[in-house]
Amino acid sequence: MRYEKVIIQKPDLDTCLTGLICGVKEDDNIVVLSHDADEEDLRNPNVLCIESGGSGLAHLNNFDHHDPVRCLPPACRQAYEAKGGDNDELKRLVDYVCMVDEGLASEHTIEFPSLSNIFSGMLLIEPDKKRQFLKGLEILNRVLQSHIDPFSTMPDLAEWEAYRSAKIENQLMLSEALKGLSIYHSRRGIIIGFLQTEAIGGLEAIFARGCEVAVLYNPRFGIPPVVKFTIASRNIEVGHLIELLRKFEDGWGGRQRIIGSPRSGSNMKPEELLSLLIENF
Repeated sequence: MRYEKVIIQKPDLDTCLTGLICGVKEDDNIVVLSHDADEEDLRNPNVLCIESGGSGLAHLNNFDHHDPVRCLPPACRQAYEAKGGDNDELKRLVDYVCMVDEGLASEHTIEFPSLSNIFSGMLLIEPDKKRQFLKGLEILNRVLQSHIDPFSTMPDLAEWEAYRSAKIENQLMLSEALKGLSIYHSRRGIIIGFLQTEAIGGLEAIFARGCEVAVLYNPRFGIPPVVKFTIASRNIEVGHLIELLRKFEDGWGGRQRIIGSPRSGSNMKPEELLSLLIENF
């Protein structure tokens, strides 16, 4: 199927795998928005909307799961089921991407570089979101076509070498940032880790240091740069904070174990957010 438009916002692993499952091609009319698609596009099944609104409307080719009320699976899982998926290798790739997207721990250690490492290395190199999306499709398609197990260490492919190198540099930046990791204890004794960094991979690094709730603060996220907060936990629900945070500013969203500040940027101060978390955990 060829679409009138393909609408995306953030070209992460989930968005890219959803695009691959839905058959997006390089010459499709791909539109990158900083906000949800308008109602006309969401109601048009010939417009593919990926993580751009329309949660629960998979029959209209809307694949989103950032719904404050319903707990929906990642977009790629919705797309796989909607398209009648029966491919074992694709299902395993969906399982991997869902694990990454939901911030879950793998059942076994994946040595560097993981598929997530390769993908995030690409994001570090390529600043344009449309090209990030297309390169993400290339990476995921390569995994499928070469029968690479997404839960394994990625092979040393020449086409991925620059991504691998960028990720190594990012990890060095993250290691330096972790020297400034701050640990807090909530009113009920929950261990909260707060980290300021522009590096990718901070959540897992905070969890690895024994924190139950991880808070990432990126003062220069994206292009143009905006203030971004991410709050996550492996085993404690944080979704209940969305309603509370929306009293301070609209746009907070996410799921039960990972939430984020408005895509347009946050006006909250780190100390304000930390105070709220300490009181509500």
